[in-house]
Amino acid sequence: MCLKNRLDIVGGKNMFEGNTKTQVWARAAFPILMQRAQDRRTIKFKELTEALGLPGGYYNLLMGDVFRHISTTLAQLERTDDWEGEIPHITSIVLTENGECSRNMCKALTGDANRQPSEEQLQAELDCSFCYEEWDAVLTALSLPQARS
Repeated sequence: MCLKNRLDIVGGKNMFEGNTKTQVWARAAFPILMQRAQDRRTIKFKELTEALGLPGGYYNLLMGDVFRHISTTLAQLERTDDWEGEIPHITSIVLTENGECSRNMCKALTGDANRQPSEEQLQAELDCSFCYEEWDAVLTALSLPQARS
């Protein structure tokens, strides 16, 4: 079963409806995550923060906000009249340096922030993003607000 993007997450905002640093980072992170998902490859927090040009400590403090903005934006897109189907929770492909899930992802997958999911649980969640065939359509749909800013 694939995790769902949620509109009701605390602190989540549409990544195109503002210019906070975390919204700007979310706009930059999404295409990186989408490409990794299409390549069927995970990415480590450190790789992502380096690709965004962020100091290493930011992933501990602010990447949760970046991910909430991405999730909220995808949840909003899913609810538009022009969109059909659910979009995978793409931030699940981001893992820690030792290849484990973040505490937030552990909680979402296992119900316990301190318990890593089984290999099967993690792979099932990764496959949701890796096998999704509409990432280009998602990027196209999201590019419209970006072009207006």
